[in-house]
Amino acid sequence: MVGMSGCEKVKVTNEASGDVFVKAIKDASGTTVYTAIHSVFSYNNMTSVSVKTPEGLTESLTSFDSGGNSYFNEPVESDYVQLPPTPGAYVYNVTFQDGETKTYSNTLLAGTLQPALITSLVKSASGDSIYISWNAITSTDAYQLKISRGTTQVYYQPAFQDGSTPKKANLRIGMLLSALTSGVTGTYTFELTGLLFENTNYDYLQAISTSIKEIAL
Repeated sequence: MVGMSGCEKVKVTNEASGDVFVKAIKDASGTTVYTAIHSVFSYNNMTSVSVKTPEGLTESLTSFDSGGNSYFNEPVESDYVQLPPTPGAYVYNVTFQDGETKTYSNTLLAGTLQPALITSLVKSASGDSIYISWNAITSTDAYQLKISRGTTQVYYQPAFQDGSTPKKANLRIGMLLSALTSGVTGTYTFELTGLLFENTNYDYLQAISTSIKEIAL
């Protein structure tokens, strides 16, 4: 019987975290519209996740990958409305791969972010660089920038902050065209997102806002 203890199964502790935050964009008429974004992550595989809103509505979330470690909702145009989502507790019901079910909650507050006004997206006079400029968003904690050509992401700038004192009223990022396009012409979409976190731990989001501008390169 010596060594049999090594064959005992160790119970894995299932844990997950759920986050709800407000996303704001401009619709075709230029009006700011809002929706709720849900994200649930676990290092343990999950087989299903649903969320119950403060109004008592239940929505099933979609698995981000085949491993079942991340679930979210992918909003469509009709999900965006002119009023922000209802503040309050959003409850996530998570079923793990071993069949165990647990609930988690995250409280949405009333804070929102307006989409940034992109003031320019232009090539440099020499033609070897491109610059995007925008008016700073009030109350934002950070920004991130994603650039795509069609459905292919060609550049991603993770969360960055304006470290100047006082804060700048207008911000700008530039990059070499050769590094961005690799010589491939087409329409490039610049997606600028502002981030507002729940607290200074910067682990849960309260709100984001996204602005999009295109340019032919």
